[in-house]
Formats: sequence, C-alpha cells, structure tokens
Amino acid sequence: MRTTLLPTLLLALSACAPEAPQAGAPVASAPAASTASVASAPAAALSASAPAATQETSTNDAEVDARIDQVLGDHAAYRSVLERLQAAVKADDRPAVAALMRYPFEVRLADRKRRIDNAQDFVAQYEQILTPAIAQVITAQRYGALQVNQNGVMLGSGQVWINGVCNDAACKDVDVKVVALQQGG
Repeated sequence: MRTTLLPTLLLALSACAPEAPQAGAPVASAPAASTASVASAPAAALSASAPAATQETSTNDAEVDARIDQVLGDHAAYRSVLERLQAAVKADDRPAVAALMRYPFEVRLADRKRRIDNAQDFVAQYEQILTPAIAQVITAQRYGALQVNQNGVMLGSGQVWINGVCNDAACKDVDVKVVALQQGG
C-alpha cells in the first residue's frame, strides 16, 4: 500500500503546480501609485549607534534579497537595476536611464496619458517624465527598505516599479527593467 500511495500523492501534487508563464509575459504588472505618504528614513547619526544601524541595514538587505528570490526570482538582477538606475539619475545620464525602461509604457504628461514607445522618445520627454519628485524617490531609496510583492519591486509609495519579463516559456531568462514611472504619494 505504501508503494502506491507515494506515487499517487506526487502525481496529485504535480497536477496542482502552476503553469510556467509564457515568453514575453511580465512576471507581474505594476499597480497604481499609493496615496500613502512615504516615510523618510532617519539620517544616521555619527554616534556609537551607527554600527547597529549598519547591522540593521544589512539584515534588511538580506530580507529584501530573500523576499525577491521567493516572489520574483534572482534578487541580483533587481538589485543591479536599482543601483544602475540610482547612479544614472544622480548623474543625469538620460540615455542610461532610458536603457533601463521597459517599452512601451504609458505616462501622464500635462494631465493626459502619453505612450512612450522607445528610448529616443523617453529622452526627448525626460524632464516631463522623470520629475524632480520622482528623481528624489529614486536617489533616496534604500535597498533594504524596498517593498516587494507579486507586482514587482516598489520604490517610494509607488512612483517607480521594477519588474521582470519572461523571455522564455520556463521563465528562466528574465529581463528586469523599470516598468512604471508615475506621480504618486
């Protein structure tokens, strides 16, 4: 009886497994920006408590890594996109920011939606799309304070979303990009 029960259970469990996403399908879609206010991180004081803050940050970083690995896939790709995005925004390197975007995407400009189809279009509209408020959210974001869910990685209160798109049926090859820039908070 034991020998037939185990294969039957394994067969039943495999039937319940979710299907692999189709190539080109987003890992998840970005929701609308939250209306909740963004809590600003306290500045690190130069005191004896600074090592504790560093320890807390590395713990939070490890927790974010684990959460991304669990929900979205390899955290290294998400961390790399965030770090490159922050560096490009700080340097005002518009082509580098444009290279990190997923096209096409919609953005609200002058109170109407506009479709941005490619990097050239993004760079031409850069100042209207990547406002000082959104730039501040990007540059101030700490990795350990990222919000992670099935919709991707959220910066601020939803002004920026990073997510992956499957390039193959098994979703082993994932292209991680910025999928949304929007006013919020």
